[in-house]
Amino acid sequence: MKGTKRMLALSVEAHRTGCAVVVATGELDLAGARRVLDRLDRLVTEGRDRIVLDMSGVAFCGAQAMSALVRTRARAQRAGGWLRLAAVPPHVRRVFGKTDLDRLFPHFPDVAAATSGRPALPEQRRNPPAAR
Repeated sequence: MKGTKRMLALSVEAHRTGCAVVVATGELDLAGARRVLDRLDRLVTEGRDRIVLDMSGVAFCGAQAMSALVRTRARAQRAGGWLRLAAVPPHVRRVFGKTDLDRLFPHFPDVAAATSGRPALPEQRRNPPAAR
């Protein structure tokens, strides 16, 4: 239903590689940005500083959420880890490209690629799959 706001849902899973996979579903608006920042900060504080954020279910990503991701990335790096974004929807990737955040967050097409550190091939970055 158009115009219906999807509240952000977050779940954390331990991946076999030892990193934490956070699955986000819904909207990363102002309230969602606060929730994701809190959850990711908590993981880094707990020593789980290798984090993949699965964004395949994200319908919207606002400026506050992007700022939260940049802050968490820096905090994880200071702790010796990283934050990688997986399966970022094309509409969100375009915004990342326009704001140069794609330089900080390489395109990982799925969680498996993000956990292994294998970003998408150049042709995959230029030509995202068409919406069906």
